[in-house]
Amino acid sequence: MSQNQVSTLKRGLLVLEFIKQSRGITLAEVMKEFQLSKSTAFRLLTTLEDMNYIYKIQTQYFFNPKNFIEIAERRSIRDWKSLQSVYQAAQHLQMGTYLGKVDGTDLVMTQVLHAPFRHTADEEVGNRTKLHQTALGKVILANFDEGKIASIMDKMSMEPATKNTFQDPQLFRYHLKAIQDDGYAFDDEELTIGIRCVAVPVFRNGEVIAALAIGAPAAQISRGNMREIVTKLKVGSKAITREIEKFH
Repeated sequence: MSQNQVSTLKRGLLVLEFIKQSRGITLAEVMKEFQLSKSTAFRLLTTLEDMNYIYKIQTQYFFNPKNFIEIAERRSIRDWKSLQSVYQAAQHLQMGTYLGKVDGTDLVMTQVLHAPFRHTADEEVGNRTKLHQTALGKVILANFDEGKIASIMDKMSMEPATKNTFQDPQLFRYHLKAIQDDGYAFDDEELTIGIRCVAVPVFRNGEVIAALAIGAPAAQISRGNMREIVTKLKVGSKAITREIEKFH
């Protein structure tokens, strides 16, 4: 391999790592970060996209975690994606619907459904966020036993995604207790400004294994319709549990 090829490979890996650490990167941002010409940056991004290491939505590039997960996790995600009750829940809720599970201190998306709710958004399945940043992650964490919560929180860095993200571990513990008492979690623009989410736990044999949530523009989720949303989510959660217990 020539020195030029090694240099190009190194640059491509640095760009990939930059995209991985970010939440949506544009061509211009890659050019600025690495002092690249437009043609060079475009060529690197196109190559990474062709190899399925990243994917593009409109003008932004995103890291594709599905190329880097272990075989066991790939099989697990395939099993989650086979669940048909999630589609029924999404049709009933008529909002963006998400199913996720915990991996370490991360929340991993296992199904993502947008209107018209007939197909899962494959490019978003496998995406990761920190547990404390999402309603999905918070509601799963809140329903673990105290020992497991403490173990996970010891490893959490509590970095913010937005100005609304919890950053104080003590306040967050109180928040988890309220979530457990309420039976659902609410994400008030804590991951993405302008988006609110509501999530409920999914149980199997009395233990929380996942969470079901809806996400929508902030104006569509309010105290006025919260009870109705939670009720529908709980119906969907129970249907998912029944399907898992019957077929998995």
